[in-house]
Amino acid sequence: MTFILVTGSIMAVSIFLIYHLCRFIGIEMKWISLVLCAIMAFLVNAVAISMSPFLDPSHYMRLGILVIVAAASVTFVNEQLLRRGAKGTDATVKCPNAIPEPIKEEPVPVAEVLSTETIAEAEEKAEAAVSAVIATEAAPAGETSEPAKEEPAPEPEGTASAEEDAAVQAAKARAEAKEKALAQAKALQAEKDEARKKAAAELKAKQQAEAKRKVYEQEIAALGTLDSILDYAYDKAKDLPDAAICAYQQAIKSYPEDSYMPFLIIELVNLYKEQANYTEAIKAYKKALSLPIIASNDDMKQEFIKNTRYLTIVQDILSKHHALSTPFPDIPADILQEIESEFQQPKE
Repeated sequence: MTFILVTGSIMAVSIFLIYHLCRFIGIEMKWISLVLCAIMAFLVNAVAISMSPFLDPSHYMRLGILVIVAAASVTFVNEQLLRRGAKGTDATVKCPNAIPEPIKEEPVPVAEVLSTETIAEAEEKAEAAVSAVIATEAAPAGETSEPAKEEPAPEPEGTASAEEDAAVQAAKARAEAKEKALAQAKALQAEKDEARKKAAAELKAKQQAEAKRKVYEQEIAALGTLDSILDYAYDKAKDLPDAAICAYQQAIKSYPEDSYMPFLIIELVNLYKEQANYTEAIKAYKKALSLPIIASNDDMKQEFIKNTRYLTIVQDILSKHHALSTPFPDIPADILQEIESEFQQPKE
């Protein structure tokens, strides 16, 4: 008997604590479900004791089945109770038969209305209103008792904001113009720097060429005959074309009457053409026309004139194609075809 009382007290306290704990956490739990849980616990204990006095595997299995069935029963009952409670709440909130009570308007006492003004004052106001209506109806059409007052034209909205926008646009335009001028100044300075570097590089190259030319002239001056000068030019033509050019120029200057002179001029022009130095090649042909051995030979003279015209056409067409630095052996086939077509046309 003591065991039952103690167990019941513990169960009651547990049910009370579990119920309030569930409400504190936010879990909906009914009193009936907790009581049913306690009853199920008693039943499971009673059935477990009566099933078998020994704790064998089959005992544990039957005990587990009883616990699962009891838990499922309690869960099902609690779910049904919650659903019924929800339906009852909805029915209470959304009752179709509920008729709202009409709002009763309380009559305003006459004494309160007449407290602000007297009956005599009300009658005077009524007579004044009637007189005003009669005067308005008696006035001719288009006339009024008082002249209409002309309202001043409203100032255009947004005037201040328009002025501010214009000022902002003007400042922006000035800033853009300043940036553009600065960019142009930087570009001009960059062009000047590039031109200065290019001029310095050209001057340095020219000085180096002059220094080398002096060395070549000293070497050629040591040679005593035309054959030795030509041998020097043949040896230097492949690796040092500038030395070969210097040798041919010295031979032409030293031996202008030699019968081999026209061929030396042609070799000199070929070296110029390989260096894409068409200007010097044309000068060499024109200068050769004044040599006695060529001036006295009409066929040779006409051949040099024709070669001069051909190189002039080559220079003009390469310049048109922005390829003036192209050596003659590297000229593309289409440009060569254009040069030949121009050369074949009769001279005006």
